[in-house]
Amino acid sequence: MLLMGHATAATTEKAPKYDRQNIYDTSSSRPVPHASFMSVEKFKQYKSCAAKAKNDKDKAGCGKYQYNVPYSFRDETLRVGKDIRQAWQRFEDRYYWRAMLNLNSPFMNLSHCTIDFGQNQEAAKPEFIVNTEDSMYPKELAGKIPRQDIKDELNMDSYSILPNVPNTDYCAGAKLDLTLMYLPGTCFYLGSAKLFCIEGDQETLNPLAPRPIAFQYGEAVNRIKAATLTAEKLYQADYQKDILEAIKPTAKFSPLLWDTLLTGALVAPTQTLKPDLLGLAQKGKDAGTRLGGVFAATAPVYYAQGLTGNAVTLPLRVHTLPALTDVLANPNPPGVWKLEEFKRTFPPQPSPVYERFGYTNLFSAWTRPTVKLLPEAAAAKPLRQMIYMATGNNVSIQIPPVVVPLPAPVLIKEFAAGLPYAGLQTHFTWQSVPEGYEVPRVSGVPLIDYLF
Repeated sequence: MLLMGHATAATTEKAPKYDRQNIYDTSSSRPVPHASFMSVEKFKQYKSCAAKAKNDKDKAGCGKYQYNVPYSFRDETLRVGKDIRQAWQRFEDRYYWRAMLNLNSPFMNLSHCTIDFGQNQEAAKPEFIVNTEDSMYPKELAGKIPRQDIKDELNMDSYSILPNVPNTDYCAGAKLDLTLMYLPGTCFYLGSAKLFCIEGDQETLNPLAPRPIAFQYGEAVNRIKAATLTAEKLYQADYQKDILEAIKPTAKFSPLLWDTLLTGALVAPTQTLKPDLLGLAQKGKDAGTRLGGVFAATAPVYYAQGLTGNAVTLPLRVHTLPALTDVLANPNPPGVWKLEEFKRTFPPQPSPVYERFGYTNLFSAWTRPTVKLLPEAAAAKPLRQMIYMATGNNVSIQIPPVVVPLPAPVLIKEFAAGLPYAGLQTHFTWQSVPEGYEVPRVSGVPLIDYLF
């Protein structure tokens, strides 16, 4: 086991400080392809308990510290990522249309709740990337390992003047509000000459339309705030149900929940069907180029052979960290730490390749509280404004008079930057982890284990 460390090696450089808590241990193809993880805290408890055990029966009661998880194929984790995106898109879309429904009641109740304008477009599959961030490795490697932010794209694939969700998603529970919201303004014309207007000072988005004589702006704001409460109470609960449905274990997807989604993360070891050895060879060259110095010539050989007794990799031994034989006194991970940490950029591979090269790829999902304005993308905000659909009238004086209604939409400026949201949001990504190194974002201990 990689927790046990390696022989002590001298070092001529300042060693980083590691504090391993939850690590990836190893991969195996038997009895089924799976990855093993370890809780360092649980391992310490086990060692302490086992030392006091009088027999094997007592030792068997010392608890688990190793957790085995079957591999899922990359395409299946892409499906899970798509479903997580779909869950958020449903939440965001129904929130906006409930706000518009509230604001424009009762007229929108009669239109949108009678006719279903929902487009029902599925979310696009996410882009597969291997996430790397500075928090994953020691500060001594800052700027050396290329950064790749997560790309879960939690937004609509396209923003439209029509809903994507069915009208049952935002009409359910909505009541007709018959409060008189405005008195329409009227302008009188004789031919093409404007005679006079009866209107107020409420600005509208149509300068050609008479302004409303009166408009209940405060009531409009309150209607939108009521939609926010509906979203944060009812729609948020449905969103969490959709997330649980998206990440549930299936015959093709085997996740491991570490603590809870809110305090830890879910991980699923991810593999591909076909190896990409040329891609790995290129990663070795990339590591040598970015780390420089002795690593320029030795990185590709190290990844292919490890610290074997040859002249090429011999200089790398001074770049290993001091290690003891027992994890209780050994916070340091194994191997040449700079090159091992660079494995966090490595792509997914079949599980036998992971065994050979000493790393694995993981799909990861986690839920965290967030405060934001929806939609987040600046380009999408013009299509998601809160607008009350008022009208004004132009009257042509003739026999008989001709009344021409004109749209006089009123922008509710308090929400021009977006609808406020304070609640939970589930993110996801893929990340690679070297053997014996920390798994990002997880905490505590896994809640379940897979029995082989």
